[in-house]
Amino acid sequence: MIDLHTHTTASDGTFSPAKLVHLAKDEGLQAVAITDHDTIAGNAEALTIGREIGIEVVPGVEISADSPFGSIHIVGLLIDTEDEKMESILTELREYRYKRNVKMIDLLVGMGIPITMEELVVISGGDLVGRPHFAALLVSKGVVSSYQEAFNKYLKAGGKAYLDKKRLPVNEAILMIKNSGGIPILAHPYVLRIKDEENIEANIEYLVELGIEGIEVFYSEHSRGDEALFADLARRHSLLVSGGTDFHGDVKPGVSLGRGHGNLNIPYYLLESIKEMVA
Repeated sequence: MIDLHTHTTASDGTFSPAKLVHLAKDEGLQAVAITDHDTIAGNAEALTIGREIGIEVVPGVEISADSPFGSIHIVGLLIDTEDEKMESILTELREYRYKRNVKMIDLLVGMGIPITMEELVVISGGDLVGRPHFAALLVSKGVVSSYQEAFNKYLKAGGKAYLDKKRLPVNEAILMIKNSGGIPILAHPYVLRIKDEENIEANIEYLVELGIEGIEVFYSEHSRGDEALFADLARRHSLLVSGGTDFHGDVKPGVSLGRGHGNLNIPYYLLESIKEMVA
């Protein structure tokens, strides 16, 4: 069993890279991929721990990208974690995110909610502050009673303190991953189906033309019908099949590493097929 989509404190997860890898070992996984948002910072620690305790760690990243059919996420697996060009692009995205966060803090303070960047950094446990950290801080201050209320009222699109983040054009995100020696995979495609069900196959074909090489068939929020649909699309468009839980730790308490909502059992041979593409 494997998990090819997870997040650590390097982005918006609540487990450090080391703790996540230890958990993967404890859960009996054969391999786990570190795919933090717009950063590769957590990979070095995870790879070191993986070698020490005997579990395969797959270096990765998750990129937010703009497409003609809206925002999508691209997971890059088996990337070069020392790729300077990739790090330069990701640094620019993180700098924009920081400026957005400052503006969101100003909005919340303007509503009479005392919140500081220093508090957010403490909660994040890493270098990257995201909306889940805002949610955690709002809960801890008693402003809201749950993460969901924080997002519904303040942090999701249309919320009182919501501001969008900068994204790469999808063609640039795919090319960046491929130039780093990695495999670009469409993450959680059920979101795309919800947004644009009538045109989902045309959208997949568009991404294939841009160089997408895989699709996340197995995912925590996918129904059996979703899995069947995306497996068929993968077969007909010669795409690699991937899968992961999108584990974030305490931010998503119902999602377990390797198992999602108890609905996942992702086989190792999928990773073998992905590795054959970069051999």
